[in-house]
Amino acid sequence: MSNDLNDHALVDLPEARRYVYRNENDASRDDILTDAINDASDSIWDYCEREFKDSTVPDRSGADGVGNGTTTFVAASGAFTSTDVAKRIRINGAYYTIASLTNGTTVVLDRVLATGTALAWDFGELRLIRVTDTGYVDFRPYDLNELSSATMYADRADLDDTVLVVGSYQLERRPGGTYYDMRVPAPDFAPAYEGFGTMISVRGWWGMTTIPGAVQLACKQWVKNIAENPGSYASSSMAGYDVAPDTDTFVVNPAGMPAAVRYRLDRWARGDQPIR
Repeated sequence: MSNDLNDHALVDLPEARRYVYRNENDASRDDILTDAINDASDSIWDYCEREFKDSTVPDRSGADGVGNGTTTFVAASGAFTSTDVAKRIRINGAYYTIASLTNGTTVVLDRVLATGTALAWDFGELRLIRVTDTGYVDFRPYDLNELSSATMYADRADLDDTVLVVGSYQLERRPGGTYYDMRVPAPDFAPAYEGFGTMISVRGWWGMTTIPGAVQLACKQWVKNIAENPGSYASSSMAGYDVAPDTDTFVVNPAGMPAAVRYRLDRWARGDQPIR
């Protein structure tokens, strides 16, 4: 067994030790807790169809940014070009828009950047997502935290790419502070494709900034149930209460998820079917 928590882990080992054993320094059963945290966390992500942590894998980034208290941003590894003008960039956890290009290592931002060195920066991650013939984009199982750009017809050689401007799309913040769907203009399909949809490329930053407390508590409850009832994810008790063992019926009742955990997660689960 390994004591390594995976990228989906919703709680850390000290939190789990404190909740389950009332002693965050007792590492004697970390193998059990690690497996339980990983399994419960993965199941929660799957059940809710949400991204509870920053899941962005930047395709262009660095850690050599420099700010001098003005709108100037310098990064030796930036390799900035004119095509970066008007793009959004994340610097030290905050989002800026590039107003102009000075040279390959220097750009001017839309607002002042505080003085600092060794600043982390990136341009987010591009993901291709289906858009329906009515212009509905369902991000599930992704959560869009901040949008950089959206381009329609990016996967279609027979149509010109169309970069959407502010006002031509709709986004609405959902529980957790992210967006999980989007309205765009109805696609202009060629007759052979009509009704089948196409793909929209969405560049941005994905996942929640902060794990919701209720989701962390649900994870700890499930971990405690697993730790106290080894060998069974479909226990008949949890935290001193008798519950009916769950059965595996599609997504509504995933096998082994205690009823109290599912109840706590329901506010955070997508649950509804995509609007077509």
